[in-house]
Amino acid sequence: MRKKITQIAQILSGYHPRKGVDDERIGTHCLLQIRDFNPTRTSIDFEDMALISPGDVRPEMCLQPGDVVFLAKGSQRFGYEIDRLTQPTLASGYFFVLRTTDEVIPGYLAWYLNQSPAQRHFQRFGTSGAHMPVVSRDVLGGLPIPMPDLGAQVKIVEMEQLARREQSLLKQLSEKKRTLATAACLRLAEQSTAPTRSQES
Repeated sequence: MRKKITQIAQILSGYHPRKGVDDERIGTHCLLQIRDFNPTRTSIDFEDMALISPGDVRPEMCLQPGDVVFLAKGSQRFGYEIDRLTQPTLASGYFFVLRTTDEVIPGYLAWYLNQSPAQRHFQRFGTSGAHMPVVSRDVLGGLPIPMPDLGAQVKIVEMEQLARREQSLLKQLSEKKRTLATAACLRLAEQSTAPTRSQES
């Protein structure tokens, strides 16, 4: 069984500041921007978020744990589940916010948004804006999502997390091996160029 996103989630628009965003020393809200994600889009740097003080924000516009943000503008479209927040936070206007029903686990929805069938859907039906590709609310809402039972959704999310963890550990291992190999090469280079006793005499 498949359901369109509009059947399993409410789609909210991100926040569009009335003026440009300048980091404030003190603000009432954080503003989630593309720059706050790591290069692989798997984590958020909460410490470096811009602070703003919007006066026209309703409580329901703020992100909640369990929301899924979807980057709708640009060529690197992706979904991400908000699992924690440090203070009231708004998603910038580049994002849509998906607030799911009980039929779908947020992590599963975020996972599927990043898979090739969803990406092909966005590529096919998205539009080219004045400066960048754009996925409209209708195109996002019309994406059909496979709907396994909740138990299967949990397993998929857990498998994805394990695969991501394995990838991270393999990367760390590779970096350590590279560091050790470089150190060994440097030692060999130094030993090879060290003067012998005959050369010293």
